[in-house]
Amino acid sequence: MPLVKITRGYGLLENFLSIQRMKRAHKLIKKNNKKDVILDIGCGSYPLFLINSNFNQKYGIDQAINNTEIKGLNLIIRRFNISIDSKLPFKKNYFDVITMLAVIEHLDNEQISWILKECYSVLKKNGVLIITTPAKWSSFLLKIMAKLHLISDEEIKEHKSTLNLKELKNMLLMANFNQRKIQKGYFEFLMNLWLCVKK
Repeated sequence: MPLVKITRGYGLLENFLSIQRMKRAHKLIKKNNKKDVILDIGCGSYPLFLINSNFNQKYGIDQAINNTEIKGLNLIIRRFNISIDSKLPFKKNYFDVITMLAVIEHLDNEQISWILKECYSVLKKNGVLIITTPAKWSSFLLKIMAKLHLISDEEIKEHKSTLNLKELKNMLLMANFNQRKIQKGYFEFLMNLWLCVKK
């Protein structure tokens, strides 16, 4: 793994934690069979997860990047700001997999509801949405870790919401996802939660 800055701000454990999220997502994708087209929402300025994913077509969107195509990787990155843009810039039923790794916590509840509905729209039938986010109980601990420069203070200060599994599950149901198709759990010493739902 190259020594690159994966997230904004400084934190001794930032790259390590990003890699753990990536590994969790890869396990969930493998469990649901890798498909052809993936979208990573909030892919970051360095799209680590997409670069290390095996898909025929890879798309990423984030507010901190410029539109670009990374040659040789079938990777297309687009600038997108959930606070400003009113719709995901993709056709309905287009993606086999959508990931949102450490993104939900940077949105308010209204934005989360909106983006989950958009995910449902652009996912193919039987497509999979994967979400990771800090567990609600860990907010205080994350602030301490940021003060100790273990994780990025810049990233933590931007957190707008922390949801537990039940709250996030309810938001998925409001976005038309089926309760019986939701899988969920914890990782990183229960500090983070994951959800995987099939359309």
